[in-house]
Amino acid sequence: MKRASLRNRLLLAGGLGLLLVTALATALLGHLFERAARDSLDAALEQDLLTVLAQAEVNPDGRVVLRQEPNEARFQRVFSGAYWQVGAADGTPLLQSRSLWDESLAAPAASSAGIAADIIGPLQQPLRVLAREVRLPRAQAPLEVLVALDRSDLQAQVAQFRQRSALALAVLVAVWLAVLASQIHFGLRPLRRLGQQVEGVRRGEVQRVDTRGLSAEIAPLAEELNALLDHHQRMVARARTSAQDLAHALKTPLSVLAAEAEHPGGDWQQTVRAQGAHMQASIERYLAAGLAVDHRQRADVAPVVQSMCRLMGRVHQGRGVHFSSDAIDPALRFAGDAADLEEMLGNLLDNAGKWATQQVQVGAWMDAQRLRIEVRDDGPGLQESQLQTVLQRGVRLDQREGSSGLGLAIVGDIAASHGGELKLENAQPGLRATLWLPAG
Repeated sequence: MKRASLRNRLLLAGGLGLLLVTALATALLGHLFERAARDSLDAALEQDLLTVLAQAEVNPDGRVVLRQEPNEARFQRVFSGAYWQVGAADGTPLLQSRSLWDESLAAPAASSAGIAADIIGPLQQPLRVLAREVRLPRAQAPLEVLVALDRSDLQAQVAQFRQRSALALAVLVAVWLAVLASQIHFGLRPLRRLGQQVEGVRRGEVQRVDTRGLSAEIAPLAEELNALLDHHQRMVARARTSAQDLAHALKTPLSVLAAEAEHPGGDWQQTVRAQGAHMQASIERYLAAGLAVDHRQRADVAPVVQSMCRLMGRVHQGRGVHFSSDAIDPALRFAGDAADLEEMLGNLLDNAGKWATQQVQVGAWMDAQRLRIEVRDDGPGLQESQLQTVLQRGVRLDQREGSSGLGLAIVGDIAASHGGELKLENAQPGLRATLWLPAG
């Protein structure tokens, strides 16, 4: 299926918008020009009407006469398109210009304010007429005075103006479409550059998208892509690490089983069951640790802390270590899966229980928009030089417990996969392990 082009969509939308605006502009300009030309024609009619009224009078016999007829050639030439007419109130012509010959004007009912209208005159001429009702001295009844001008020229001028304005606007539309195409080409350039960089990442040429020089609208998308790439790299590293941890954890049980196969002892069945259970637990543990992080999951902190404290209390019950938690806000949530939170807390609490003298305390709260979880013990703590090395994979400080040296490293890996971190510091007494995690 052919993909829709964003460039073509923008050009189509812009082009249709320009055509619509052009059509509206052409119609509006034509209307304004026609109105201005009609107003000018009405002003000329008003002058002609005043000229006729200035000469009109009623003689002693009661007849309407003009002291002097307008002697302009346009009123003398037959059917010239310029006419005047004085009539009775019922429309009966009393006086009229020579240009009307034996025709008369049929106009709308006049008023004292004057009425302008479009009519058809002699020889089917389109006329603009102005009619006004007047009352002259000694007149028994009001009179109707009309003046008219041919509006053919006005119509021709309006049509010509519409054609020329449409042509001019068409040229402007063509120019603006070219500008629009250039604007879209220039505006989409950051997206093309982003696409090229993503292709480079896919090919392995670069590791991240370079956000320098990107526009303010595209840069957040590039940053989200970088965050996604970082997340993917953390997941790959976590999967590889989990595979290495699993191989390391299975190495000893397999060696025991191999030795037992070569020199079976009296209780070899118990040995096989014990080592098999140990390998099964290791497989479940590291497969769970190697699962991809789902950032859509949310986990309530308080129930997980309380559950892990109870569990670790039973594990270290023989040493008399007490596990407790501060009053934790029930609204605190971890932006991740509950199993990951349990894995991290389980390792930290187990490590604290091994070193604690009597007490392990857990606290959790929001700090700078992030979730902060602290695990404190009252043991001897660590030397300053050991605070960082103990986080490395395989480093074992407690030889008595027979640990693998992977617990704290696993916590750090899981926290990093969520964009968080693990920090260790001496609390005097004891050790304080601080988890910084995203809040849900």
